[in-house]
Amino acid sequence: MKSISILAAILATGALSAQDSSNNLNARIILFAESIQTRGILLGQGVEDKADRQTGPGLRFMGRFAEDSRWNWELAGRFQSSAHMVTNRDIASAPPANILDATRVKVDYSYWSVGAGYVLPVGDNVDLGMHLEGRAETINPKGTYSTTNGGTGYIDAMAVYWRPWVRLSLDVKLRTGPFYTVVGADAGFAGFKTNQRVIPPMSQMDDQTMRSMAPTWSGSIYAGVQF
Repeated sequence: MKSISILAAILATGALSAQDSSNNLNARIILFAESIQTRGILLGQGVEDKADRQTGPGLRFMGRFAEDSRWNWELAGRFQSSAHMVTNRDIASAPPANILDATRVKVDYSYWSVGAGYVLPVGDNVDLGMHLEGRAETINPKGTYSTTNGGTGYIDAMAVYWRPWVRLSLDVKLRTGPFYTVVGADAGFAGFKTNQRVIPPMSQMDDQTMRSMAPTWSGSIYAGVQF
């Protein structure tokens, strides 16, 4: 709930800033759809599981630091999406078999971010953007699983991972009345990643393991308005 409150506060601030600067064509409100894939983790010796690719919606607010500057502040929030894990196999390192069925466990992912971007015109209505942002990413595996040796269990664990990200964007602006319509695409890359250290049972998923599930890339398409 704390992260949701923080996200609501920064989005409200962004909206008010966009209104204040609406006469200078220096504010953007962007709706994006972002695709990611969480990384695989070991659930047993030689048994790796990775949730399917997932796509989630988000909002981004942008505004220039100064009227004649190409540098922009940015506030964004990606809303929760989820994808299921796929393991349904023997995870025992030696007989007898221990079948883990994790196909009903889903991995939820979301974040809020703050950063800055440099927007460079490369044509009459085309902009190339280079962005550096800090993302507070929430990774939340949850759902019912079963093992031959332990019966049915339930996991609902969560980790928040603060990391720097770099994004590259390319968009086109089209004049539509008093403002511009903006459409484009971007690609993002995490500044670093965490590696799994132990193979925990599903019921004792540790923070390090959950952080190792965080994606290392993102790709999105977006549309919005520039005031």
